[in-house]
Amino acid sequence: MNRTIFHFKYVCLAFLLTLTLFTFSTNSHAGDSIKKITLSELKTVLESNKDKVVILDLWATWCPPCRKEIPGFVSLYNKYKDKGVEIIGIAYDENGLEVVPAFVKKNGINYPVYLDGGGIAEAYDLQAYPTAIIYGKNGAVVNKHIGFVTEKEFDDEIGELLKK
Repeated sequence: MNRTIFHFKYVCLAFLLTLTLFTFSTNSHAGDSIKKITLSELKTVLESNKDKVVILDLWATWCPPCRKEIPGFVSLYNKYKDKGVEIIGIAYDENGLEVVPAFVKKNGINYPVYLDGGGIAEAYDLQAYPTAIIYGKNGAVVNKHIGFVTEKEFDDEIGELLKK
């Protein structure tokens, strides 16, 4: 009898531990689910965001202007995520799967971030980091920013595009 109770307690404890680990591993932090995305997959993501203003941010963790720009994107995402704006980050890091998730978590990045899985840099003629491609609500590219842009500049641009 005592042995049965002991086993029952052990099984319950193991179950609770497993449940706890599962819960922590499935929390939806932006950095937890980073994956590589190909150009064709990105096109599908962009297509699914038609009727929204989209900022496609091409960046790298080792890039000082990129790191400077990210807090502005976090703020803009908080402000506009429910108002027809999507921000998508594409990170370019040699060891991306190792460094980007921790970077995303550390910097509180709250919008979707992917790693370039091939073809994206070439398709957008990436010359420098950061580069931001702005899409209007019709899905067409309306602007391309190369280099650091302030949060206010993006905010003003988003405001104008949402009026259209």
